[in-house]
Amino acid sequence: MPHIILEGSTDFSSAATTEIQTGPHRWGRAVLKTERWWTRSDGQGLLVEGVIVEFSRALHPLALVAPHHGDTAIRLWPYLEIEKTRPLQRWLALITGNLQSVGAGVLKTTNIPDDILEGIDLR
Repeated sequence: MPHIILEGSTDFSSAATTEIQTGPHRWGRAVLKTERWWTRSDGQGLLVEGVIVEFSRALHPLALVAPHHGDTAIRLWPYLEIEKTRPLQRWLALITGNLQSVGAGVLKTTNIPDDILEGIDLR
């Protein structure tokens, strides 16, 4: 499953109250859009809803941003069956870039290929 791990914890209250970019992003033949997000009831995570359209086919992913062994993990909601396409992986990287713009830590590890991350300027 595609995922990104950022060093250290993230202030989710700041991430949730700061304007996470919801505008559409064109990437190759795909259009990626973050629809909305919710803060977990204990304030220790986010659930992010998106829409990805490629070849006239829409995917509706959910991403979970939560603490993971002292770091911050960005990954797909594990209870939703969805095709793990390259545009979907790019959408996870865009969420990561948004989080870093509000103070999230530097990239620690990921299983997403470098060509998908290219141009996002993850630290």
